This record gives sequence, C-alpha cells and structure tokens, in this order.
Amino acid sequence: MRYKGTMSSVGDALARSRVAVAATFSAHAVIAGTVGPWIPRVKADAGLDAGGLGIALAGYALGLVAGTRVAGPALRRVGARPTVRVGIPLLAAALAALPAAGGLGALVAIFGVLGVASGALDVAMNSEAVEVERRAGRRLMSGMHGMWSVSMLVGAGLASIAIAIDVPIEAYLPALAAALVVASFPVLRWLPSPHEPERDEPVPDAVSPAGSSIARVFVLCLIAFASFMTEGIAAEWSAVYLHETLGATAGVAGLGVVAFSAGMAASRFVGDRLATRVGPRDLVRVGTAVSATVLAVALVVGGIPLTIAALAVVGIGVGPTVPMAFGAAGRVVLGPGRTALGIAVTAGYVGSIVGPLAMGFVADVSSLTASFAIPVTACVVVAIAADALRVRADRRGGPTMRS
Repeated sequence: MRYKGTMSSVGDALARSRVAVAATFSAHAVIAGTVGPWIPRVKADAGLDAGGLGIALAGYALGLVAGTRVAGPALRRVGARPTVRVGIPLLAAALAALPAAGGLGALVAIFGVLGVASGALDVAMNSEAVEVERRAGRRLMSGMHGMWSVSMLVGAGLASIAIAIDVPIEAYLPALAAALVVASFPVLRWLPSPHEPERDEPVPDAVSPAGSSIARVFVLCLIAFASFMTEGIAAEWSAVYLHETLGATAGVAGLGVVAFSAGMAASRFVGDRLATRVGPRDLVRVGTAVSATVLAVALVVGGIPLTIAALAVVGIGVGPTVPMAFGAAGRVVLGPGRTALGIAVTAGYVGSIVGPLAMGFVADVSSLTASFAIPVTACVVVAIAADALRVRADRRGGPTMRS
C-alpha cells in the first residue's frame, strides 16, 4: 500500500529526486566527455603504439557491455539507488587512476574498470529516471538525456582547455574525479526510494510479461542498437568524411560533430513535451525518417555546408530516440525486480561498437561515402520499428505511456 503524503511534501520529494537523477546523468557524462581529449596523453605516457591503444580501448568497450550485464543482478539484489551511490565513486576512481597506468596491462585493467562502472551506472541511472517518470506521471527521460549530452560537451571542453594550457594529467583527472564525488554525494541521498511518498494520481503503467512479448523487447533492443550505431558513427566518422572526402580543413571538419551534438542535445530538451503531444512513436518515426532522407540527400549532392547542416538535422531527428526506447524498456517487466532496460542498454552499447567498425570495413572495400549508407539504413530501421514505442489510452480515461 502506498504512503500518501501531503501534496507539498510529495512535490518537494519529487523535485529533489529529479535533481538527484539529473546530477547522476551529469556526473556520468562529464567523465565520459573527459576521457577522449586525454587519450593521446595517456597513450604517450603508457608508451603505447596505435595497436596497443586499440587493445586498451577494446578493454573499455568490453567493460561497457559487461557493466550493463552486471547491472541487472545488482539492481535486483540492492536496488538502483545503492548501485548509483557506489557507481559514481567507482567511476571517478577509475578516471583518477588513468595517469598511473604504467603500461598496456595496467591501462587495459583501468579502462576495463572504467567501462564496467560506466555501463552499470548507465543502467542504474536510467532505471532511476524511469522511477521518477512513474512518480511524476509524465515524461522526463528525454530531458535527462539532454542534460547528459550537454554535460558531456562540458567535460570535453574543460579537458580540452586544461590540455591547451598544459595542466598536468596527474593533477587534472584526480582533481576532477574528487570534485565530482564531493559535489554529487550530498545530492544522491535524494534519489528515489521505495519508502518515499508518491503522488496519489494516475501514473504510467508497467507491462508484465503477460502483456508483452519477446518480440517487443527485441524491437526495443533493435531501436537502441540502431540509434547508438548512428550516434557513434556521427561522433567518430563525420569529421573524417568532411575532411578526407569533401576537403574541409581540420577545424571546419570538427564542426560536423559539433552540429550533430548540438542538434541532439536541443531536441532532447524538448523531446518530453513533443512526445506528450504527438506520442513517442510518431516523434521517433518522423525524426528518424527525416534524418535518413536529409543525410541521403547530403551524400548524393555533397558540399561542406550542406553536410554540416544535414548532421545537425540528424542530431535533432535521432536525439529523442534513445530516451524513448530506454523509457519504454524500463517499463517492460520481465520478472520480479527485472525489466528490459538492462538488455536495451546492452544492445545500445553493442551498436555503438559495431557501427564505427562497420564503417571502417565498408570504407576499405568501397568508399567513405558508401559507408554512410549504414547510418541512413539504421535511421530507416528505427522509423519502421517505432511502433514499439506506441501509446495507448489509460483505462481511467487519460493517455499514458505504453511500455
């Protein structure tokens, strides 16, 4: 039986929970954004060649996937809240340890821990976001992911500034890690707890195994896989395409990543309102269909300004997809204390690994332009599969999110 608090106490508790979950997304993203700019320094300090760095980064990728699988048992045993409160210090500690890697073995181990902590925390914080959505009775997931996108850019920007002014990596990474732990820890006590008061009003309903199917979970995983694939390709290959195929300077080529990232962040901050108005299915279907069309036209027509503009449109179009997919998966109950969220996050990370690798393979056997048929196809797949995000009328008369 639910505890019914006063509206003011319930509202205050909900507001604090939103702040705590947003802080978790931000801390996770700042660390994710910090790692990339420092990789050349880490490579040099560890004395690695390109092959060695590839092995180390493979350890990080495998750790991410493993972390998403570890998260399920952790959430069932202790819950999402304790997992987050342990995950952030562990993630920060792994970041702080990067400068201490003295060779390939140590770096693989540290990157592996960083990946496991990041993957597990990703599942736990999205699970907390689903719970806050449930208590609020409205969509909030896309905004949380918008906060993640902005915070990742902040982390990357601060790291780039530190590198430019020659801040030692041995000082910067431990200091940043400590600052994140100290700043976030007091807020994390506000994370949702089963014993906090809830609103006495209709909330989004969860779907039990009897109301869902393996096919539905598979489609949600397919959406996450294709969406992460598109995001990973845009982040890792758009600048290469602009520079090597279209002849953009290195500085201009980087604007493709900026345009995509900015478009994605902007659309995520309005994604919840749009999904409430038109439904997540139509929002994702239209966004990804437009993205596929615009990107295909840019590839055929060519031109640097058109391609950068197209990448911005793709960011806008695909931005809400992952939050909508994770939100839906988090409300599909597979068993006691278990939802489809962990599986969907795993599928997403696998897509982020497979996409860039597939781009390189196709570019080698054909051309870089031809390889961009992969994200075009991925967007088409999501548009077709978007029916898995549909909404239905609540039995009490109001619209609710269908899982």
